Amino acid sequence: MTSAPQPAPVDAPGGLPPFARLLLERRLLGEAQVREALEAARASEVSLESLLRERGILPEESLYRALAEFHKLPFVDLSGLEFSAEQLNLLPEYLARRHSCLPLEQKGRQLTVVMAEPRNLDAIQDISFSTGCTVQPCMGAPSRILDAVQRHYSRHLEGAGALIAAGSHEAEDPFLVRWGQASALEHTGEDGPVVQLLNLVLRKAIQLGASDIHLEPGLTEGVVRFRLDGLLADQLKVPSGMHPALVSRLKILGRMDIAERRLPLDGSARVKVDNREVDLRLSTIPLRQGEKAVIRILDVAAGAFELDSIGFTPRDLAKVEGLIHRHMGMVIMTGPTGSGKTTTLYSMLNRIKNRAINIVTVEDPIEYNYEGLNQVQVNADIQLTFASGLRSILRQDPDVILVGEIRDAETAEIACRASLTGHLVFSTLHTNDAPSSITRLMDIGVPRYLVASVLSGIIGQRLVRRVCPDCQAPAEADLAIAAELGLPEASLAGGHFRKGAGCPKCNDKGYKGRMGVFETLVPDTRMRDLILQGASEEDIRGAARDADMRTLMEDGLAKAKAGLTTLEELARVLEVGEYVTSSCAGCGRVLNSSYRFCPYCRLEQHRVCDGCGLTVQSGWVACPACGRGV
Repeated sequence: MTSAPQPAPVDAPGGLPPFARLLLERRLLGEAQVREALEAARASEVSLESLLRERGILPEESLYRALAEFHKLPFVDLSGLEFSAEQLNLLPEYLARRHSCLPLEQKGRQLTVVMAEPRNLDAIQDISFSTGCTVQPCMGAPSRILDAVQRHYSRHLEGAGALIAAGSHEAEDPFLVRWGQASALEHTGEDGPVVQLLNLVLRKAIQLGASDIHLEPGLTEGVVRFRLDGLLADQLKVPSGMHPALVSRLKILGRMDIAERRLPLDGSARVKVDNREVDLRLSTIPLRQGEKAVIRILDVAAGAFELDSIGFTPRDLAKVEGLIHRHMGMVIMTGPTGSGKTTTLYSMLNRIKNRAINIVTVEDPIEYNYEGLNQVQVNADIQLTFASGLRSILRQDPDVILVGEIRDAETAEIACRASLTGHLVFSTLHTNDAPSSITRLMDIGVPRYLVASVLSGIIGQRLVRRVCPDCQAPAEADLAIAAELGLPEASLAGGHFRKGAGCPKCNDKGYKGRMGVFETLVPDTRMRDLILQGASEEDIRGAARDADMRTLMEDGLAKAKAGLTTLEELARVLEVGEYVTSSCAGCGRVLNSSYRFCPYCRLEQHRVCDGCGLTVQSGWVACPACGRGV
């Protein structure tokens, strides 16, 4: 057992206790400081070591170097050390976290471990019993050990190597994977290595908050990748012979046909991890090297669906609140796949749902099984499409309707007419920004008068990574990236830019979590008149800006200036060419690029040839059409 620390006596043979004399000899503290610390330790009835640690009188690393020398133990500086998967496999993660320790190396039956408390006999006995090795303890600074444990174990698939080795012989016949309980991800002694390995991958991905898992085949070895905060990262290499067994096990989990390897397949499953249920959407596709599988993780508990927490500014949130509390009309979310449209829509429905209204959704697929909503799954095989499902929903006395996606003219027109006849309709479109959704609806075939009448609002969205709150620090704005984004240097003034240095909690990425970047367009009378007149997208965009719509780029810049994200993230997510619009050099108003004069301040925007009217380009000395000098 660990012996309790004894109060340090002020006077001992030789005048001072041995550890206090060591501190003086190494000039870590002066004699007056040592005696003052000894007095305080005696008064508090704690050891000198505990007092120095608790009060921070000595830097942590200096204190533990001195303690290592005093107890004749090696001291390990973890600041520059990297730990391989083989090293981490030497010590189970739960022991590393419980006893604040890390495995360094194993020689025969002797395991060298760096510990925050190497004199803790209970910890040494626990590690020895678990590993079957004699423990050789070393000392390290506790904070560095905890950081290293978090950094390295957080993504370590513990035991994966042993499971791969044990399961390689099953690769000859993937059908050897037995049917198991689909809702459980706990290891049991009866589960085979392939089952345990897939369970391990799923559990770790869910714990890390991954949105997707990719199981990719290869010629010599497959790879498992997690999508974390929108970016893919390799996690595990799997022998090519074992990859089909993993995919077969996944098909069993999703109740898919394990014998069909020539066609793409879809399935779903619900699993339980850490006492919470998580939905999985499974998909396979045949490649030349074998089948690739992708698992979409839909964690309702993690999503939370709170409108206040997804990134709306107070001004935009007020606009959205006004839209979702209407009794009729259409609200459209727009953005590319993976931009968080579904989460935002569910957040809106969560805000307005109650027992007094009937909310019905038609989706393909149903991403979240959400209590309080009546959800219809599209099934093309039995002719249950968005259009037919929407027609049926209208006979179910709905108050609010969610159409998962407007894909064709029939669905668009039915949705528009539903909103015109007293229903509040939510839906999504795949367009670059909010103003272009209006022209997309008309291109699909919805009449202009219908678009002008029913459209209540359009919300454009992207997802950017948040700067890690644990390692953030002030940073200078990168002018080169700002120039790439089309942002003048003056627009960066007054910004409090921040950047993450990388820490264990963000896995050295500098980012942790994601937030939305939005533009909220609420059509006014002028905009509806422009729609009825068949105005161009540029004219509609200009009217939206006049109606106080803040663009995606402007919202993103405001969040970067507030230190919530970075310009690098905006450059990664926003395609600059989509958002660069013509603006007047005189008054700054957004204009249609075809305007020769600014209608607001009369400033000439571009010259034309006096002879034929052709727009004159920079550098021309003569008109290429009529030859007249310019």
